[in-house]
Amino acid sequence: MKSLYLITLTIVWLILPPSLLAIPEHPRLLVTADDWKNLPSRMEGDPRVKKIISATIARADVTFEKPLLQYKREGRRILSVSRDAIERVLDLSTAWKVTGEKKYLIRCRDEMLAISNFKDWNPDHHLDTAEMQTALAIGYDWLFHDLSKTDQKTISTALRDKGLKSTLANRHLAKRKNNWNQVCMGGLVMSAIAIMNEEPGLSNEALELAKAGIPNGLRGGYPVNGAYAEGGGYWSYGTIYTILTIEALRNVQMPFEAYRAHPGFLQSAEFIQQVQGTSGLLFNYGDNAPKNLEFSTALTWMAKQNQSQSLNQFIAPTFDQLDASTHERFLALAAFWVSHTAEAKEKTLALHFLGSGYSPIAIHRTGFESKDLFLGIKAGMANVNHGHMDAGSFVIDWAGERWASDLGVQKYHDLESVGIDLFKMTQDSGRWSVFRLNNFSHNTLTYNGKLHRIEGKSEILSSKSTPQHETIVNLAAVLDLPKNATATRRFILNSDQRTMTITDSLSGLKPKDEITWNLYTPATPTPTDNGFLLSIKKSKMQLDLTSPQSIQRLASPADPPPNAHDVTNPGITRIHLNATADSEGKIQISAIFKTAR
Repeated sequence: MKSLYLITLTIVWLILPPSLLAIPEHPRLLVTADDWKNLPSRMEGDPRVKKIISATIARADVTFEKPLLQYKREGRRILSVSRDAIERVLDLSTAWKVTGEKKYLIRCRDEMLAISNFKDWNPDHHLDTAEMQTALAIGYDWLFHDLSKTDQKTISTALRDKGLKSTLANRHLAKRKNNWNQVCMGGLVMSAIAIMNEEPGLSNEALELAKAGIPNGLRGGYPVNGAYAEGGGYWSYGTIYTILTIEALRNVQMPFEAYRAHPGFLQSAEFIQQVQGTSGLLFNYGDNAPKNLEFSTALTWMAKQNQSQSLNQFIAPTFDQLDASTHERFLALAAFWVSHTAEAKEKTLALHFLGSGYSPIAIHRTGFESKDLFLGIKAGMANVNHGHMDAGSFVIDWAGERWASDLGVQKYHDLESVGIDLFKMTQDSGRWSVFRLNNFSHNTLTYNGKLHRIEGKSEILSSKSTPQHETIVNLAAVLDLPKNATATRRFILNSDQRTMTITDSLSGLKPKDEITWNLYTPATPTPTDNGFLLSIKKSKMQLDLTSPQSIQRLASPADPPPNAHDVTNPGITRIHLNATADSEGKIQISAIFKTAR
């Protein structure tokens, strides 16, 4: 029997093509005339809404200190220009709607005309095009009645030729299973709805392509437990565009529920809460940076949709951060998506989380406060979008600090400018010469000094929270071991003793094969009989690192990195152990992290 979800997808656009459905008048994209009319009372009744609008207007004021947007490439991208376009159009048009001061309208119109007259929107890197479409579609719709006929024509023509036609000429994007699908299909839907009256046939064609393509991005991005495939940092990027798609369709009475109800989509908000360590830093596997939680329009929407009290509490501190310097280009939209307190339901988050999909993870913790232990574990494979050779790696938080670190991503443009093809996913790709992307920079194992196998997949064999927090990961396929050799990494978090134990067991190796154990830490290490005493500020953690096949433990600065193209890692120490297989081809390594009570 088919699931309700699959049945819904088969009828998602009903019988009539979108171009034949009654299309509401402008403004119809994301925010309606009634929404604008009700905004002042919402600002008066909810300080969070007022903070959002105040920060939005403050940012709009800063725009006047800058020149109009210009076509400026950074390597192969104009993506930063496209993102600035979204922020400026949303900020300026909102400021005009709220204050009635015409300077905001004039500047927003000028920005949109400048964008419209760009030679193109860089379709070869189509994220740039999709985000530019989004900016111009919103501005065209929201300001439609304030624009002259000539300006309307200029902007709608650009949306048609540089937006819809450009994306329709790149139909392969609908088959992508990552954020490219979500962003490009989102931009397509926004443009189609914005100029539906002017280009009904083309808009219908665009919406039909989006209908076929959107499920691919959802299936690739969201397993049933919500563990977004590209990690917590990229979650906001892909997810906000799916949200834009849902809200755009909702406002013009086109079917959207199948996308909202996709298994794992709404649940991904809990995933974001879970991957936030007790240090305040994100568990930043893959191409993600170890950032603190920032204001997120996507999370604001999710809190309302999930009616989640825990999510409301999670994001509450970020409202206090809002000002003219806030980096969230969709900020203005959050004012319309803030949930009412009465709508929220209490939900207790578990101390154990298991995420599946392309990038499986496990998380164990003793709580959600800075004093609590947090252990994030990564499995999976490198050959995934934004993947690193980080299978078997882990991060540890305690006492408000990160003790076992993931160094994070290096800027794409810096690497591409010296000829490294970052997105060629082959074993010998230049991508894996980048220190921060390969296994040599992660808290994992290395076999005979070799790179991990990008097609090898590390599986989480088991993960549970009772009677103790335990996860077992199979690393054999990733390490490229001899045939029939085995390699497992067992993690145990003991809440009572406040210890974390990592046990590596390998067998079937050749005698004298070598396994390297790595830890990257911002802590200062002091040697002890069995390892190191790690210190950060006034907190201390004992690391006992032992192996029957090794007697030497080393600690050294992570800098300088191996290659000229590698970014430095200031303040980071590498602790490692080299173990040589015994005559039976076995290696055992034990690492015990002990915290003070």
